Amino acid sequence: MDTKTLSPVAAAGYSARPAVVAYLGAAAFIVATAWNALAMHGVTVASAPHAAANMPADQAMRAYYRWVATTIGQEQLYSAIAIVGFACLAAVAVLTRQVLDRDDALARAGAFAVGAGAATWVVGSLIEFGGHRAIGLMATHINPIQVTNSISFTIDTIVQAFDLAAFALLSAGMLAFARVAIRRGRRGWAACTLVLALIGLLAAWSYAAGNGDFTQAVLLAGGLAAMPAWLIWTARLAPAGSSS
Repeated sequence: MDTKTLSPVAAAGYSARPAVVAYLGAAAFIVATAWNALAMHGVTVASAPHAAANMPADQAMRAYYRWVATTIGQEQLYSAIAIVGFACLAAVAVLTRQVLDRDDALARAGAFAVGAGAATWVVGSLIEFGGHRAIGLMATHINPIQVTNSISFTIDTIVQAFDLAAFALLSAGMLAFARVAIRRGRRGWAACTLVLALIGLLAAWSYAAGNGDFTQAVLLAGGLAAMPAWLIWTARLAPAGSSS
């Protein structure tokens, strides 16, 4: 008599490997977004100093940038976690093309745009890593504070340009995915993808408009809810043509 070994069989279209990547990405976005919000509200770091009414401008700026130097360590940690999230997003975008229709030109364009957007964000984050570290060192040593302020403004402006481009590309990719999904009858997932595309467009607009408070609100909604939900849902999609 032959003996047979029973082993778990994955549901059609569901693989443990992309699921792990998707769950890792979702967790990374949640942790990085929550940590950033806590730091911005003075929970995990000291609150920004308030300049007295009669304090000279140079003295107020020096106090501010010395405070900035104390926040850089945490900023680098949650930014590194966010980089993991964007790397997972790029990997899941490749899966999305395969699930929707790997031969569809629009699906290929969507995967490319999402991957390019993720890479653009990572490059901007790495520029911010080095730039903010330089600012911290300048602020805690004897350097002209006006020069430090000018360099800080330049770095932040460059990083915002990268962020704007990143979210614009991500939105374009999500719109392409949603269009293919609608043609394939995946309307629920397409709606989730369109929500993520809208969040990306709003984020890009807020960077262009220089509306920092609105940017934080949009990124909070995207990082805590929309992006994790999309990643997990995408990993569980059945391939095109599957009966499930």
